[in-house]
Amino acid sequence: MGNQLVGIAPSQIYAVEHYFSGQFGSEITFSSNMGSTRFFKVAKAKTDEGQIVVKVFVKHDPTLPLEDHKERLEGIKKTLSLANAVNCLPFQRVELIDKAAYIMREYVKHSLYDRVSTRPFLTVLEKKWITFQILCALNQCHKQKICHGDIKLENILITSWNWILLSDFASFKPTYLPEDNPADYTYFFDTSRRRTCYIAPERFVKTLASDDDGGNGNMSVIHTDSIIRLAPSYAGNTLLPAMDIFSAGCALLELWTEGTAPFELSQLLAYRRGERDLVEKHLAGIENERLRTLLASMIDIQAINRKSAEDYLDQERGQLFPEYFYSFLQSYLQMFSSTPIMSPDDKIQCLHKDIGHCIKVLTQAQDISPKEDDKDGREQEKKDPTLCARLPPEHDGLILIITVVTSCIRGLKQSNTKIAALELLQKLSKYTTSETILDRILPYILHLAQKSPAKVQVQAIETLTSCLGMVKDIPRSDANVFPEYILPFITELSSESSAVIVRVAFARNIAALAKSAVYFLEETQRNAPNEMPTPRYEAELNALHDIVRQAVLSLLTDSQPVVKQTLMESGICDLCAFFGKEKANDVILSHIMTFLNDEDKNLRGAFYDNIAGVAGYVGWQASDILVPLLQQGFTDREEFVIAKAIRAVTILIELGHIKKPAVTEIVQETACYLCHPNLWVRHEICGMIATTARNLSAIDVQCKIMPAIGAFLKAPLIQVEKPHILLDCVQPPVPRQIFDSVLRFQDIHHFLRALEDRSRVRSQTRHGALPQYEEMGQTLRNLFRRLSSEGLTDLIEMQLLAMNPFLIAMKHKSLQDLDDTASGNGRIMVSRKQVACHEYPLADKATKMPAENRSSEGPTLVSPASDAAITPLGAGGMAGSPASGAVVLGVPTATVSAATSLGEYTMPERNCWLERSSECRKDLESLTAKIKMRYNVLAISQRCSYDKLVTPYPPGWRMSGTLVAHLHEHSESVIKLASLRPHGSLFASGSIDGTVRLWDCSKLNGNQGVNKSRQVYSANTPIYALAACDSGQSLAVGGKDGSMLMMRIDRNSAKMTLQQALDQNDHKDGPVVDMHAYDQATQSVIVYATLYGGIVAWDTRMQHSAWRLQNELRHGVITTICADPTGSWLATGTSGGKHICWDLRFRLPIAEIKHPADSWIRKVACHPTEPSYLISASQSNNEVSVWNIETGQRQTVLWASPAAALSSASPSDPATTCGILSGVVDGSPFILTGSSDQRIRYWDIGNPKNSSLKVPAANDNLADVAFNYSARLIDGSQMVEEQIISMASTGDSQPLRSSTEENPRSGPDMPTASHHDAITDLLMCKDKGQIYIASASRDGVIKLWK
Repeated sequence: MGNQLVGIAPSQIYAVEHYFSGQFGSEITFSSNMGSTRFFKVAKAKTDEGQIVVKVFVKHDPTLPLEDHKERLEGIKKTLSLANAVNCLPFQRVELIDKAAYIMREYVKHSLYDRVSTRPFLTVLEKKWITFQILCALNQCHKQKICHGDIKLENILITSWNWILLSDFASFKPTYLPEDNPADYTYFFDTSRRRTCYIAPERFVKTLASDDDGGNGNMSVIHTDSIIRLAPSYAGNTLLPAMDIFSAGCALLELWTEGTAPFELSQLLAYRRGERDLVEKHLAGIENERLRTLLASMIDIQAINRKSAEDYLDQERGQLFPEYFYSFLQSYLQMFSSTPIMSPDDKIQCLHKDIGHCIKVLTQAQDISPKEDDKDGREQEKKDPTLCARLPPEHDGLILIITVVTSCIRGLKQSNTKIAALELLQKLSKYTTSETILDRILPYILHLAQKSPAKVQVQAIETLTSCLGMVKDIPRSDANVFPEYILPFITELSSESSAVIVRVAFARNIAALAKSAVYFLEETQRNAPNEMPTPRYEAELNALHDIVRQAVLSLLTDSQPVVKQTLMESGICDLCAFFGKEKANDVILSHIMTFLNDEDKNLRGAFYDNIAGVAGYVGWQASDILVPLLQQGFTDREEFVIAKAIRAVTILIELGHIKKPAVTEIVQETACYLCHPNLWVRHEICGMIATTARNLSAIDVQCKIMPAIGAFLKAPLIQVEKPHILLDCVQPPVPRQIFDSVLRFQDIHHFLRALEDRSRVRSQTRHGALPQYEEMGQTLRNLFRRLSSEGLTDLIEMQLLAMNPFLIAMKHKSLQDLDDTASGNGRIMVSRKQVACHEYPLADKATKMPAENRSSEGPTLVSPASDAAITPLGAGGMAGSPASGAVVLGVPTATVSAATSLGEYTMPERNCWLERSSECRKDLESLTAKIKMRYNVLAISQRCSYDKLVTPYPPGWRMSGTLVAHLHEHSESVIKLASLRPHGSLFASGSIDGTVRLWDCSKLNGNQGVNKSRQVYSANTPIYALAACDSGQSLAVGGKDGSMLMMRIDRNSAKMTLQQALDQNDHKDGPVVDMHAYDQATQSVIVYATLYGGIVAWDTRMQHSAWRLQNELRHGVITTICADPTGSWLATGTSGGKHICWDLRFRLPIAEIKHPADSWIRKVACHPTEPSYLISASQSNNEVSVWNIETGQRQTVLWASPAAALSSASPSDPATTCGILSGVVDGSPFILTGSSDQRIRYWDIGNPKNSSLKVPAANDNLADVAFNYSARLIDGSQMVEEQIISMASTGDSQPLRSSTEENPRSGPDMPTASHHDAITDLLMCKDKGQIYIASASRDGVIKLWK
């Protein structure tokens, strides 16, 4: 026996935990023993990263050199990691010490050997997917020149989501074994003691005689690559890919033959010798011909005939393996298995987002979104069975996705992902098989229905009902799934210990669940091989009745009316059908009658909505019980309940469930409701009478029905069975005011007796004579006096008398309600219950600021509660943080100083940190942020109305027309002026010459030697639009070339810094024509309009468009825009003479105002005091109109033209107003206009006679002419008209310099006070309490006035 294994015998054998003690410290701790062989001792251990498997090789010979094997294992790990071999799991760590060697990998609970024999058993498609992955794993390692060496089911690991990992690469095991000595095979390869052998036949070789090397008897076990003496031709340890292919083929053959091992050692050696009978027998058990051919090729005895793993994958693409394995599933599921490892919550969120695409790829079904309504889907499925056609099990690829979902469920932490998982299962169940639903989906739904948050339990109940409704084929093994598994699990959810929403969901679905349970029972009986005995069927049905009965009784006696209401509205008739006539009477009817005594009006209404269906199952025998219940509804204190009760009676009469005497009695009692003030009640009573007439004979109608209703008809009626004709013939109803006054009266019995007395007096009075009514008390006299003023007539008194019993009953019930002070009628009465209320501050309360200081603060808006400037939230804080409850109105998240100097602006600190919040906290933060945003809008709106009283203009202010500065740095027309901060001293100007200049009016007040701009930026394109943003720290500029530039203002530089350049040509909208900026606490937005109708809101903080609107070009191109300060609405003016007003909350056009002459709209602006008014300047005649957006009417017209007022003919005066500036002085609004006729006018809207010309044109001679203003009313609009009156000339007159220049300066080139070209824009700025008006003109000149 020269080939025997020899070694140094151990002096003592230790347990595996012995080799952990003190070896790794706290880094690796022993957990449990996983088995030991002569070769390895295997243990499960714990580390900080999770559980691992540690294999311990005990070194009995300390001279063994194991470094080569360590390097080889580490090389395999490095190579496979770099190659991203996602289906391979090499050893991750190797440790060598004196007494042992340790090799470690991560722990995976199941091997493929375990999974084959575990329920639920693998389906055909799952086996195909596993086969595909095993070939992928071989392809991944073989491409890197790495072979495994010991492939068997025990070394193929499988995760809970069917991801395959090829583990335990055996580079340290010998390649070749002696065929005549099983000791080597047993020592290295038969670690499971199953005697199975998957080693390729070519690895067994003949050995040399043992006496050839008698002196080598102490050969070490792992001293060389081969533990035996080999012939020279077999020297070395070169594993070949074909060897792994054979081993993998044997493992797959065992997989596909339900765990039957193809070879033991002796059988494999026989197969090596050419005996194929056993192999052919195993292969014959595989039905799929392509699979049989594949496995036969893999286990071919000749290595040269075996193909590579890559060839097998290519060969079976689209044949044995579906195409989506290659194109979609492998790469998609790899996301869940590769690093970084996704948490179960993240996996579910990813699947929830992609499920529509997954279903489309795996079933070729229509792509459906995750939010599709499942109930609608079920209804469509019933109508069109092909909509969700289920694939046969061998092609059902969705089971792989279902496995991924169910594998995550137990590890989910967040409620929203649990709900998403249930929605996924519900959607997937539409396409998968009934067996999959029962075996794979149902247990996880019931798991989530237990001890989960309430909203998860609600979704679990809904999903359970939906999924069970999709089960069509019931396996015999699942026949008792309802009484033994499902119902015991969920019936406890109907108890009071569950949340209200859970009980509501249970009540909504119990009828459907009961219906499904009966279907399961009937299908089981129908498909039973031997006819199920009737007694057994009855026993099973009674068991179901008992379980469901307990749950239904719990719901029917629930303390919350909404639970009982839901049960009534959600299949109470199906429950009656489930229980049968006798049990329905005992269980259902006897309990729902008590609902009429409940305080909840909706529950009483639900009773009458569904009582007809219940009566249909109970039968006409219950009419004696039902009639009093229905009559009770006629006097309910809620009128909609009365209408429902009458409708229920109508249905029961139609069905014949009420006896004829009872029918006529009901009609005679309720006929008075024909004059009820509620139209619903009148509709229903007409329907009931018409239904009764159709079901009775003509004699009964004429003798019993007509006498009862005749007094309430205006004319005799024949076709009583037509409800619409009956309704037309009914007398006018009792007025609502009179009806309510009667019910409110305290002593209604006294009132009704008085009505009877008055009726008797009228009947005894001769025709034509006035009745003499008896004296009555003061209270009654006052009541009749009030009722007479409300229209009480003799007819109405008769109608009220006819309603005598109902009025008394309703009054009695209303008095009971008043006595029951503890009742909240379904509402949460905070004053009566100890409700924990939480306050959330929307604004800080601080000391009021003086009006002057507040007005100088610029855009720091004030809250309506405190009028105090508020500190903004920190940039790193979350919205809605309780620590900082202050709300900021109009201030971005940057620290803004109260000073107006540019140097005081600073950027916010950036604190980057990540936090994961629970869903309820996110919901709370979202709610508080939404409320705060609404508060912001309200506060800004209130501030705008408050500006009527608090304005930057001092009392008595009037523009004097005194020139302060003449600025001529622009070489071409100035298009736009913009203040950096409202009412501040800094403003910018944009010109056709392509430059933007920044001016400071505090430096232009005449005290400086040189007037010049503070900063300049050259854009190299004509500037069309300009707006300040970020609280004056940035300027947005729109150019002719379609670009929009964001400039940063830096006081330390003479030039503005270009912060961002945005190309707006993506939508081919043309250049920006006008823009408006507004800042709020939550956002800083620039709204700009383009030439071809685009209206875009650009968020300067998020650097993307917040929304986009499109103005129709049929209205003309947009020429100007203005926006409400609160950001609620926006108005545009077009070249076609139309004003389009948009509601920015819904982003829809809400008003369209057309100019009568279709004149080009040059400028629009907001009215200073009226939030729904719009100021508009149109082309020609210096026309400025004030429009009411709500009504579309023109309220005021400012007309400074010699043409006839409001003339729509061809304009005789081309002068056009281009600049508008509005404000409030002394509570009265005014408008300053700058015109193409070079004049600046002041219009006093409150007192038009105070209007005046402030700056004349250059060629005006005020000594020759005078400008007067008068108001008159034309077509409902106030017309303020300018009249130029010639005055007698006193000689050679010249323009009065003194009118515009108080103190003429010396110098040869003094500029004239007036403009020499058309005025294009006006602007107000303020410095140290002094108001300045800036005007820009077409020649590039900017003038500053006091």
